[in-house]
Amino acid sequence: MPDPFVVAPGARISVGVFNGDSFPESEVSPVLERLRDVRLISAAGSVDVDGLRVVGKEIRGETHFAGPSGAVATARTIPHFISLQPKQFKSYLAGEGLDAVISWREKHQEEHVPSRERYSKYAKALIAVSSSAGRSGAGGSAGDNSVHSRPTGMTLEIVPDASPYDLRAGDPLPIRVLYRGKPAAGLQIQAAWAGAGVARQISIAGRTDANGALTVRLGRPGKWRLHTVLMERCADPKAADWESYWASLTFEMR
Repeated sequence: MPDPFVVAPGARISVGVFNGDSFPESEVSPVLERLRDVRLISAAGSVDVDGLRVVGKEIRGETHFAGPSGAVATARTIPHFISLQPKQFKSYLAGEGLDAVISWREKHQEEHVPSRERYSKYAKALIAVSSSAGRSGAGGSAGDNSVHSRPTGMTLEIVPDASPYDLRAGDPLPIRVLYRGKPAAGLQIQAAWAGAGVARQISIAGRTDANGALTVRLGRPGKWRLHTVLMERCADPKAADWESYWASLTFEMR
């Protein structure tokens, strides 16, 4: 969550790393020791977000926004093990649209066995450049936002085929989901929206097709977060039974 989403070239920008499903708030701070690759990627290259520290329920740091083009803020976590009781695990799988995992566990008579899962997270936020943007992000975005549509190389990532800062509210946003650089089919995409003074709204935007693609309609101005989860059998059965990858894409609809 950059503050703000639209920044003037040369400005100092604050970047927050949030955790949980209470978008646009953070439920609990991420574990600082698990964070990696917190940086800004632009046409000019990549710069680290400095001074990472726990501030309340989030991790926060700062960096210099060079411009003159837009940028992508990234963060990932190293894999972490978790175990859930069967009912809790099934509820989580159902909520993330991981029906194939539910079916697998039932077929192999594991539906009553606690889960053994290793997970990692891959977060991106889209930052636009504006010559008139101040601390509040006032003024429309301008300049080249083509970097928003370029993959960053994360293990799992949501890549928009257009910059939302070049769209109007209500326009469709075509996206692709890539897993290790290849299309990820059949993944559920959840969209969370929050406007000024309005409680957040969450909906299922749909599932990716055979090409990993989906069109998401951005109904109104405000802050948006798209997220998806891919889960597969863990390659190291001693470490876990399942390996999951979480991807999110955060931006502001102007």
